[in-house]
Amino acid sequence: MTYLKTSLLLALSLITLQCSAQKKKTENKDKTAVSTAANRLNIQKIELEEMTRGSRRMVTITPTNKIVEINRQVKNEKMSAAEWNAIINHLSAEKLSGLDSYKSPTTKRFYDGAFSADLKITAGGKVYSSQSFDSGTPPKEFADLYFAVAKSFKDK
Repeated sequence: MTYLKTSLLLALSLITLQCSAQKKKTENKDKTAVSTAANRLNIQKIELEEMTRGSRRMVTITPTNKIVEINRQVKNEKMSAAEWNAIINHLSAEKLSGLDSYKSPTTKRFYDGAFSADLKITAGGKVYSSQSFDSGTPPKEFADLYFAVAKSFKDK
């Protein structure tokens, strides 16, 4: 009976260890895929600027740095690889090339009902710019990217 319990415990331990190793391998593969996508797109910088009369806020994100400016108050901090990859994960070549063609779903910025926002992405030495849109209501095609970047304003 003891022999049976011991061998059962040993078998379950081996199975658990094997599954754990396999899970880590998959996680590493996912991280590599995201990094590879960023390298393939060669993203150097992401800028989000939001302004209205008398107020301006801007965040500039690079692979190593994040600069948040709110009404001329500048905060500079290091950007972790995990944060950078989380933001880059929302980008694709299609979104990048079509960035200037996506229409804003609302127009509150025309009468100061919302900040006017612009998104610029520098990739491969070329700057891709969006059309102006209302802060908090980006075009659906890059809404996930916008909210990932705009989160920097709320962190301050």
